[in-house]
Amino acid sequence: MNKPTPEELTLLHDDVCSALNDKTRVAILFELAEGPRNVSSLVEALKLPQGTVSRHLKILRDREMVLANRDANRVLYEIQDFRILEVLNLLREILADSLSRRREAADRIRTARGRRGPALRKRVSGGRPQEEHR
Repeated sequence: MNKPTPEELTLLHDDVCSALNDKTRVAILFELAEGPRNVSSLVEALKLPQGTVSRHLKILRDREMVLANRDANRVLYEIQDFRILEVLNLLREILADSLSRRREAADRIRTARGRRGPALRKRVSGGRPQEEHR
């Protein structure tokens, strides 16, 4: 894969990354993965005020991540390009793997501490460090 140009990096950051830089917008995208929804349905699902949902939908529309289609007297929103969900799910997998590695490292540390006995902590008294059992 070719490295992106500086201009492409700027566009990627300004258009895609900034649109995904809010958990409400990411939550909206996951809601829309189930199919087209109107604002009221999203408000109910996300338990957020209508103004908040509408503001985030506008950002997603401006970044061409969602489409707004009029259906009689309501507007239905849908994902414009489902590859964005593939990206989000890939990021979730990366996060899950990272959390698993951290959990395993913490378990190894706890196990190692258990084998050594009680932890020793340095305490400074009168300018001289002293060991203190915890």
